[in-house]
Amino acid sequence: MSASCFSAPKIRFASWLLPLAALWLAACGSGSGPATSAGPPVPAPVLAVGDHWQYRITDNLRRGAVTILDAEVASISGGVASLRLVYTDPLGARSEKTEEVNASGALVVGTLKEEPTRRYPTPIELYDFPLQTGTSWRQVANTTSPDTGLPAQILVYGTVQGSTQVTVPAGTFDAVYLYRVIQLDDEQFWRTRTDRRDFVWFAPQAKAAAKETRDASYNQIGGGTFTTIRTENTTRELLSFRPGSR
Repeated sequence: MSASCFSAPKIRFASWLLPLAALWLAACGSGSGPATSAGPPVPAPVLAVGDHWQYRITDNLRRGAVTILDAEVASISGGVASLRLVYTDPLGARSEKTEEVNASGALVVGTLKEEPTRRYPTPIELYDFPLQTGTSWRQVANTTSPDTGLPAQILVYGTVQGSTQVTVPAGTFDAVYLYRVIQLDDEQFWRTRTDRRDFVWFAPQAKAAAKETRDASYNQIGGGTFTTIRTENTTRELLSFRPGSR
């Protein structure tokens, strides 16, 4: 089954109706994905201290420059997992970030683009577990824009396309393929908000995505015209996964 669109829901008119509709239209324009089939619902992964993933991140905007990401669950408290993320860039330089994810797979602390790590007032629903073929989800998360200090919103739209297989350096995994659109809270008078489109192969066996491609851009406004500025085009592939202990 190829990528498909679902009927737009009936929602009451609100200030966020138009941007939410834009998210739905963007998702409908996602194009065809891999061949998929219906499969059983996939529950949220149960993370454990010591779970460790290593990814290869290929930056297609920088002539295929490769960064290695090592992510490990450092602690779990109150159902929220704290992850330590270590990035090694093409020159061997290392940098470190932290990320927090709740039991539903939502991002509590982290980043959605190149910016300082922050805590989101409402956890960002990157997944809607259990992942079930043909379902979709939408979220309007109220925030404060880090760029302007004004009230803003992050919009999320996702569709679960179905079960498939994906082969990455770590091996071949049974996966659930989903398409996700995220519109960030960085709109300013001279530019539109960043629009990030994600293609995700979630592998239950690895408790995370085995592969994920991201493409992000915004429109610069000037003189009555729009200039598209691409900010990200990356591919993440799982190199290895080592489970921790509960």
